[in-house]
Amino acid sequence: MNLEDSETLPTEDSISHDRGRREFLRLLGLVSLAPFAERLALAQAAVASHPAATVVAPAPKYFGHFSELPVGAVKPLGWSKAWLERQGTGLTGHPENMAYPFDTCMLGGTIPAPSVKHGDNWWRYEQSGYFFDGVTRLSHLIDDPNVHRLHQQGIDDIMTNSTDRGYGSSVFLWPNAVIGRGVAADYSAAATPAQKAALAALIERVVLTKPWPYGRDGVNAETGLYLYAHTGDPRFLDLATQAYNNYLTEKDSFCTKAKITGPDAFKEHGVTAAETLKMLALMYLYSGDPDALALTTTAFDKIIAKGLMPDGVPVSSEFLGTAEFNSLHETCDISDWTWSMGYCMMATGDAKWADIIERAIFNALPGAVTKDFKQFQYFSCANQILATSTSSHNTMTRMSYRAAHDTECCGGNVNRAMPNYVIRQWMKLPASSPRPGLAAVFYGPSEVTTEIAGQRVAITQTTDYPFRDTIHFKVQTARPVLFDLSLRIPGWCKSASLKINGKPATEKFEPGTFATISRRFKHNDVLELTLPMELRSEDWFDGQSAVVLRGPLVYTLDITEKRVEVTKDTPRVEKNLNGNFIQGFPAVEFTPASEWRYGIDPAVKADLTQIKVVETAMTANPFIPGQAPVHLELPLRRLPKWKPEWTAEPSPDADPETGRAVTPASLPKKKEMKDAEAATPQRLVPYGSTHIRLTTLPIVPVNNTDNA
Repeated sequence: MNLEDSETLPTEDSISHDRGRREFLRLLGLVSLAPFAERLALAQAAVASHPAATVVAPAPKYFGHFSELPVGAVKPLGWSKAWLERQGTGLTGHPENMAYPFDTCMLGGTIPAPSVKHGDNWWRYEQSGYFFDGVTRLSHLIDDPNVHRLHQQGIDDIMTNSTDRGYGSSVFLWPNAVIGRGVAADYSAAATPAQKAALAALIERVVLTKPWPYGRDGVNAETGLYLYAHTGDPRFLDLATQAYNNYLTEKDSFCTKAKITGPDAFKEHGVTAAETLKMLALMYLYSGDPDALALTTTAFDKIIAKGLMPDGVPVSSEFLGTAEFNSLHETCDISDWTWSMGYCMMATGDAKWADIIERAIFNALPGAVTKDFKQFQYFSCANQILATSTSSHNTMTRMSYRAAHDTECCGGNVNRAMPNYVIRQWMKLPASSPRPGLAAVFYGPSEVTTEIAGQRVAITQTTDYPFRDTIHFKVQTARPVLFDLSLRIPGWCKSASLKINGKPATEKFEPGTFATISRRFKHNDVLELTLPMELRSEDWFDGQSAVVLRGPLVYTLDITEKRVEVTKDTPRVEKNLNGNFIQGFPAVEFTPASEWRYGIDPAVKADLTQIKVVETAMTANPFIPGQAPVHLELPLRRLPKWKPEWTAEPSPDADPETGRAVTPASLPKKKEMKDAEAATPQRLVPYGSTHIRLTTLPIVPVNNTDNA
């Protein structure tokens, strides 16, 4: 069979022996080293030498409400494209600035041990795998020669160095799961059937080498099930089912069925929870097991019930917890929870998961990085009055914005968040739908190109969302085509409306649902979706604080930031960095240069008409402090007795024992809200445009003179 004739290949039942495996890997390595014109023939030779890499059955039934498009089908536009381009000129394009292990061979050989011993041997491969996945996806979204070079180097290293034990030089199950996501992204984006076959053979050889138990190692099922969806090979589903059952039954698993359905909160590392709980959703997507679907909803609801922070990410410092004024999350968790909640949304069809993902991407992500994407926080907080090398609520240096931290996982993982968001903005409706179609799952400027009912269709999404409430969709197709277009109506939007070619649609749009438009779409059809962004407030910490929101954006007090760049840390700070010293991009510290001790009156919270929305011109980078295209003006009351737990900008050597500043501020006690001053006009700005912030505004008691 000509490899150009189909995206799938015929199979033989036998599995190659060791000699065949070595020949396959040798040829696969040659694919990566050859000039582009020769790669197709070499890929064909590799597949021919390894028949077990081919398809054994028709594509299986898919049980989800939405499924992913191929990587590269969605392209960013507008501000999201500019964000991704800044990744290219920032950390993603310059991994050497992130120090170890990103300044080593990464997956091109055995990664040397760190200069200061810390962590387990698998860490360095996990961290390199995170980076490979991020740069791979970014490479398929923007035209940046340096990003393409880094991606090509990564996949070449993997193809050249992989063995039965792992991708590249990894021999560890969990890092293989991380690296495998990037390989799967290349498989998804591959231009020819031969390239797909070569990558599928590589995934199979690594993934099927030995069983996946559970915990993080069991996450290899993610890549296995991805390949199962495209090849129908039942071995992937069998192994995934074994891992799934282990999660639910092994006594030391944090997510046994009894623990999921029981009343107690989960006790687990935040990243581990995000990575493993998605296996519940994945099992439903590919098996249709209703028990898996019910457990998916129960488990993810349990996570967000008490643990979700105001910026949209669960508490994870490093372990799960209940959201409090000073709670933290790792930057890793921004990427991991938004990715895993995406599977939850695909499985359940519940729009609330898309709402939470947008909340995290538009707030937590830009809040945890500098706006040129050259520095990031290891830990981020909704109320961080300081962001310095000594101000962490957890571990020294981790609240400062720097390219390299003492532990390296977040440095690789932060590169995944926005590319994943863009790739998943559009999804396919499943084959079980009445008609083929597309779903606009997340909003933002983009263009999707795909095939619907045998016809090439492109839809351009033009918008300044999340800063503006109007989204225009323009359809491009050579001839009319009948399909369904599903539009997400966020749960916060009470009065969505739609115009088609200028005429109001008659459909009623319910908040928190997907509204489906069935139509024979023609070339240049234009849909205008308006999602009015009414102000709203949320109670936090048993009604002691309030958060103000508008649309998907969380707003925080506008604190004037004093920015200090550090090109050389003090010896005490360097002692805590495990050898990951500043090399290239400087560390950046932020302290407040204006008053931040404010509270909100219950009357303002109850009557949001007292808050004024001010829109200004859209900017190229809407997350730069002072340049956000929207802010809020409202009366707030200064709390002069709210005492910070520091008296001046701290020095790394201020404490002779630890060199750390203690928690900068805690939720004010009742006596600290006594004698609150009269309200004065203040400004709230989008969370993502800040580096230091007060987000959960203390609610000033009505009679604050009785609170001694």
